[in-house]
Amino acid sequence: MTTTAPRVADNAAPTTEIDVVISDRPEDIDDALRLVHDGFVEAGYLDPTPSGRRMHLSYLNPGTTFFVARIDGEPAGTCALIADGPFGLPSDRAFVEENDAMRAEGTGRLHECGSLAVARRYRRHTRRIVTRVVAAMTRVANAEYPDAPVPMAVAPENLRFYEALVGARLVAEERPLYGAPAILMRTGGGSIFTYSAQRHSPIQRTMDLLLTDPDPAWLADVRSGGSLPAEWLAPLLADCAGYARLGDQQALLAALADDPLGSWAVSGVRAA
Repeated sequence: MTTTAPRVADNAAPTTEIDVVISDRPEDIDDALRLVHDGFVEAGYLDPTPSGRRMHLSYLNPGTTFFVARIDGEPAGTCALIADGPFGLPSDRAFVEENDAMRAEGTGRLHECGSLAVARRYRRHTRRIVTRVVAAMTRVANAEYPDAPVPMAVAPENLRFYEALVGARLVAEERPLYGAPAILMRTGGGSIFTYSAQRHSPIQRTMDLLLTDPDPAWLADVRSGGSLPAEWLAPLLADCAGYARLGDQQALLAALADDPLGSWAVSGVRAA
């Protein structure tokens, strides 16, 4: 779900450099989750949490990647490619039938583009920040799963923006999702490259430049493939009601059988 309004015009002179990291590191994910938390709280989708982060179990699916934009070293915006996996996708809550239909196509594992937020202090750069993080997301999707669908749950009023930015098409009409109306759209890494290459509009030309730059100085891939430290993750999971229910289910299964999950641990979490 996106929390920002990227349709707002960015009238500021483009003198501020926006750097983006592609990351699975806890320090970058922490910045991302703070930005998403503040955006969700501001939009009325979420009550403030003790951790000041917005945690979702889907973020624990192996292969999930975050994109964090920074201006002068300060977190300015973020989005994520949330890999399909044992915890499903965030948009499954409202659009599971549509997501299942895309899963059934067999063209690759779904990765939902979501958790898009821009820090309040950098809203005058909203359009440029969103374009940078989406371009970074597209480069990853095109390189690693170009034919797989990339679903996006967005606010209904942002439909035209995402049609223009990434050539996304509508899959499902408005439904409630996390306390707000949302629609489901679909795009993909390869299709965004093809769409942007048409260069019919200013936003297509901007995206094409960002996507085809062979050595982008603004972008760094710092993915380590490492697991998340339990001491960092524990307070975030404490805010996540779904995780508490999962623990209850684990205990029940262990009691019903000969401890089949006795050595179970959430994928991607290491002990302190």
